[in-house]
Amino acid sequence: VGPRRPVTGLAAGVAASLAGRGIAASRGSRASRDRRRTVSFSKVSDLTFESDDAGRRRLQYNPEGWSSWEWTPSEDLEMGFPDSFKINYIAAGPEDGQCVLLVHGFGASSYHWRYQVATLAEQGYRVYSMCLLGYGWSDRAVLQYSGEVWAAQINDFLKQVAGDRPTVLVGNSIGAFATLLAASTAPSTACAGLVLLNAAGRFEERQPGEAPARKQAGDLVAEAEEQAEPGPIQWALQQVRRALASWAFYTTKLRIEPILQWVYVNEQQVDADLVTSIRMPAEHPQALDAFAEVIQAGRRTQVSVFEALDALPSSLPVLLIWGMQDPWMRPARASAILTECAQRGIGCQLVEVEDAGHCPQDDAPSAVNEALVSWLEERVKGKVPA
Repeated sequence: VGPRRPVTGLAAGVAASLAGRGIAASRGSRASRDRRRTVSFSKVSDLTFESDDAGRRRLQYNPEGWSSWEWTPSEDLEMGFPDSFKINYIAAGPEDGQCVLLVHGFGASSYHWRYQVATLAEQGYRVYSMCLLGYGWSDRAVLQYSGEVWAAQINDFLKQVAGDRPTVLVGNSIGAFATLLAASTAPSTACAGLVLLNAAGRFEERQPGEAPARKQAGDLVAEAEEQAEPGPIQWALQQVRRALASWAFYTTKLRIEPILQWVYVNEQQVDADLVTSIRMPAEHPQALDAFAEVIQAGRRTQVSVFEALDALPSSLPVLLIWGMQDPWMRPARASAILTECAQRGIGCQLVEVEDAGHCPQDDAPSAVNEALVSWLEERVKGKVPA
């Protein structure tokens, strides 16, 4: 899709993050390399579609999930024990259609794209929606998460599940940042387009009038724990961090519906299936321990939004779809990304969804589907080599 800009800072940042997150670069033994050539898949259930009260088609909720892929990280990555993880995903649409991968945000799952899976499949796209590691129906691995970990997962999914075909990456919130990072580190032919919905990520320091976010108590305690020598001080810090994480976990778990209603504009969209899809994973025995690590992912991520943009091919089409009433990722962030893309010669379009908050794909699905399909038809479909 065009040449990349050489950005040594990004490569170094990714390497540093992976090395520091329990992911070390390694050629691996012959047995390890042979093992990684085997990719395991399983199907849990078939897809069923339904219409909501407004007559809009969407995926029907299934408490068992859909398909799963056994992810063994790429040959040059080691993630410690266990060395493979069950990743749940949805696949729909004709197998020869243009590939689109949907990636959810914090606390959500593959089901959060229930309206887009239905629409894109009906429009002839091969659509995938994947649960990030630590979320949804995927494994609750207890490891040091970061944006780089999820970007590695996305890129391996493209190779092993999507068949190494040019794929449009679509993400919401932290999933948007993970797809941006994946696109910036993947081979230039892997990504056919990038769509970011209310993207999270570290870029406040480059926005006028915005100061970098202040570190929370949990972040400070976690940093101190990681830097402490093994012994009683580190043990005490671990107990404090777990107590803080437990408080955040249980208060969030008890307030799922009110939190969703706060970040949604159209409260009727916060239905029983959506709430259940978020509450159900929190019942997993390792949910608390995984949550304690997941909430540190932002602090551990080494690469900023702007560093990732530096490494995108200049000809990669980018679409921003922004819920304008988002209380977290405010419209100024969309404007900042738009400006930064223009400075790099990256073609970037912004679609403002006035009647939506942080999760516009589910809050205002008709508006998002119209913008997404229109952009795909104009900028991507038929222009990407099969």
